Amino acid sequence: MDNIDPEPLGADDARDALLASLLERHPDALLSALDVDGRLVALPASIASPGWSMPQTTTALDLIGASSRTAALDVWTRAKLVGSAHAPVVLVNGADATCYVIDLRGRHGVLLGVLVTEGRTGVESGLLDRVPIPPRSGRMNKDEVAIISFADDRICQILGYERTELIGTRSLDLIHPDDQDRSISAWMEMLMSPGGESQLRARHRRRDGSWLWMELTNTNLLDRAEACVDTEMVDISEEMAALEVLRQREQLLSRLTEALPSGVLHVDADRLVVYANVRLYSIVGVGASATVDEQLAAVIAEDRELLDAALDGVLTDGRDADLVVRLIVPGDPRLHQCSVAIRALTDAADDPAGAVLCIDDVTDAAELRAELHRRATVDELTGCLNRAAVLDELARILAGGGAGSCGTAVVFLDLDGFKEVNDTFGHETGDQLLASAAGRLRQAMRSFDVIGRLGGDEFIVVLPGTEDIGEAMRIGSRLGQALNEPMQLVDGLEIRLRSSVGVAWATDAGTTADAIIAAADRGMYQSKRAGRAQPVYADL
Repeated sequence: MDNIDPEPLGADDARDALLASLLERHPDALLSALDVDGRLVALPASIASPGWSMPQTTTALDLIGASSRTAALDVWTRAKLVGSAHAPVVLVNGADATCYVIDLRGRHGVLLGVLVTEGRTGVESGLLDRVPIPPRSGRMNKDEVAIISFADDRICQILGYERTELIGTRSLDLIHPDDQDRSISAWMEMLMSPGGESQLRARHRRRDGSWLWMELTNTNLLDRAEACVDTEMVDISEEMAALEVLRQREQLLSRLTEALPSGVLHVDADRLVVYANVRLYSIVGVGASATVDEQLAAVIAEDRELLDAALDGVLTDGRDADLVVRLIVPGDPRLHQCSVAIRALTDAADDPAGAVLCIDDVTDAAELRAELHRRATVDELTGCLNRAAVLDELARILAGGGAGSCGTAVVFLDLDGFKEVNDTFGHETGDQLLASAAGRLRQAMRSFDVIGRLGGDEFIVVLPGTEDIGEAMRIGSRLGQALNEPMQLVDGLEIRLRSSVGVAWATDAGTTADAIIAAADRGMYQSKRAGRAQPVYADL
């Protein structure tokens, strides 16, 4: 087989080059021009074709054996999607060949079928003479009980029987057992109306034992001179093979979507639900619904506008969208978070024709991330920010402050006598004391202040938006006093401690977290040496 790249071709020049390369190597290749629906059209004059064009009544598919028809139809489908495609095929005379389809609509207005034989040069043009092209339709006459009284040459050739083998045969005996009930119903309906017609698609047994799909049009002429049922029969095996390929692909898609852990929702341009997998129903807590609004009714009102805007953008302009929405699922008290990926679907003209939504419940993942973040930033014992997290927050606040009369203060607090409590009553009591101290500080600080535990019995409280040193000292005094009050622990134990408090204040945005904490630390040690449980201010 020729090494022709089946990848999408992005330019008309590239597709013309592909055709030129094929015809240079296979000057006698057979060509047939088709429109987008697969109908034969005249080969455009813009395609140089001396001696290559097939007759207007013939396509490359007519020369391809039944075993390769599906492959050839797949080539046709892929070429319309990606620009060109090819596949090996077997011809009706048993010869190996390659079927190419090139999408030349951009420049020449047609899709071009190219048929070349494997390993041969200069013989393709003789295929039409050597390969008989079977007819596609034929005619029978039957009596009122469906006994065949006449069969034309074409139907004999299609089914492979001699005329004498068909005449006198009950037509039902030629029909596949699975199609016989439908055939009988159509026949009886037709008999009830003189001059009436009925149509049926059924598999017919050929003489070699194979089955062929035929479309039958039965016309009731029993009340006329002909006194028969006239039956027009058309070979629709290619169409049914294409439908079978489509059915298999739809089944594959359905099975894949049902196996996915994601919810899948297909909506049309009018926001009507075309398909939804079972997983979607379990995620959104809503059963099968007619519209996307009903199907996603669990989305909370605050996120509904965001979802509607994203879906409108996809359905109107083909803009794909990714977002996260929150849902209240019936029977579940949690507020669920769901990621939604919306992808546009287009029609043959590449205009938006619908959308596919893939929905995943990411609630557990979001909660896990939040828990991991909490563990990475929060001191488990006291619920305060840990050392690294409070230093990062302080640095962020300082960087956003800038120069001016309103600055940032830090209060550094140490529990005097904590080691003795630990040594006397044990670490469990010490832990209770630290947790109680943290609670006292939260009650005493402002709602927007930030508290962190540096380690051991040391805490800092960051005071953003502090007017001056006086305000910083007043808050520092209040915090220190909160720790000086007696603390009631479990088992009725009461412990009174004193605190040492250092205060620092800065207005310069260039001040570092280390510098202001170091100043507050100095103030704390001065407070500790004074032994009066009063805050001490320290300059940077």
